[in-house]
Amino acid sequence: MRSLFLKIFLAFWLTAVLVELALVLAWSLAPEQVVQRWRSLTGDALAIYATDAAQIAETGGPRPLSAYLDRLNSSYRIHAVLLDSGGKPIVGNVSIEERKLALSAEASGSPELLIKSRQAVGAQRATGPSGKQYILVAELPRRSIGPFSGPFSRQARNWAIAILISGLICYLLTRYLTGPVLMLRSAARNIAAGDLGARAPANLGRRHDELGELVRDFNEMATRIEELVRSQQQLIRDISHELRSPLARLTMALGLARDRQGDEAAAALDRIEREAERLNEMIGRLLVLARIQAATTPPEKTPVSLASLVGDVAEDAEFEAKGRGCNVAYQVNGDCTILGSHDLLRSAVENVVRNALRYTAPNSTVEISMNCSNGGPAEIRVRDHGPGIPETELSKIFRPFYRVASARDRQSGGTGIGLAITEGAMRLHGGSARARNANDGGLEVTLSVPTVDGNAAARTPA
Repeated sequence: MRSLFLKIFLAFWLTAVLVELALVLAWSLAPEQVVQRWRSLTGDALAIYATDAAQIAETGGPRPLSAYLDRLNSSYRIHAVLLDSGGKPIVGNVSIEERKLALSAEASGSPELLIKSRQAVGAQRATGPSGKQYILVAELPRRSIGPFSGPFSRQARNWAIAILISGLICYLLTRYLTGPVLMLRSAARNIAAGDLGARAPANLGRRHDELGELVRDFNEMATRIEELVRSQQQLIRDISHELRSPLARLTMALGLARDRQGDEAAAALDRIEREAERLNEMIGRLLVLARIQAATTPPEKTPVSLASLVGDVAEDAEFEAKGRGCNVAYQVNGDCTILGSHDLLRSAVENVVRNALRYTAPNSTVEISMNCSNGGPAEIRVRDHGPGIPETELSKIFRPFYRVASARDRQSGGTGIGLAITEGAMRLHGGSARARNANDGGLEVTLSVPTVDGNAAARTPA
């Protein structure tokens, strides 16, 4: 059970049910309380019945008394017998136990009560019009006493209502306690997905408890993170733009130097040109990365044929692979349409393929496959036969400027930007990028991106 909400809810509900059971058991195990309640409920009624019965016995005789007692039995389910002061029944019969109870009431002068399983037996002394003493012994049903009394269907209904009400109260209390936590989790997930403007609802921050303080601290932290990330992105954009100007002047100076060069300077100028081109490419990638990090949706949403896009990248990669002494194998399973930026998607796939070509072993094959499932996301897999990556660093290779081994990356020409662009492009298109080490060696990168049906693509303007 991993849900905090469910844990708290079940704990509260179980506690409420156990408290209800404890109260019922405490009630049922305290007979003196039951007797006391019976006395308060039936004492006055027995006094009235006893006085009426004594008056009818003296004024009307046994037959009217028998009719009166029959009416009590039929109307109120009270089986009563009137006894004289010596304990002899005037009408009807009594048990030895009831006779003892009547004599006890006669001696004490106060009502006596005997609690049985299904009924209670009460004895009440009364005085007739002539001043003669009588004792009324009555059997009273226990249907109104105790939480376990009454028919089983009624008990089950009462228990069900009590449990449901306690469950509703526990549910509302649990929602009140865990609601802010769930909203904080949603905001944290949105920030992790790239939405730096996500915040917990402001009304939660107005709570005057620890959860309210947590919400306020979280929102302040998120605001600070957003400011730091935005300033970092702005710094990258500014530096990249500033580098473009001296780079352009360097290229112009290089052209002038070639016009005046001698044979001994040709090699040095060629090296300067290569480094300038590499620097220009790096600046271009930095600008692309900065745009991706600042965006929340693709800059354009045009229908893109994934099979055509991946096929073009594979053909270009085959040409480049020949110069590196390796091959490219390409397999397509169907075609599907993606709404987004063709350039960003191509750059994402191309960066992964070029990374695989850079690290695959000589005379090996870089494998590219694409699969489009019906209604599901499209998946592009690129697998090389290189040294792979340590398991602890697989989740870090899509970070900007991250390098598994700096010396190796520099020798291979890696800058740590290409895979970051890939991850950002996939995220903008609602997809993802993940990497794993293949079982028989090498690295496999999987790009997953949502697709649309043909009708939706046709309705979208290019």
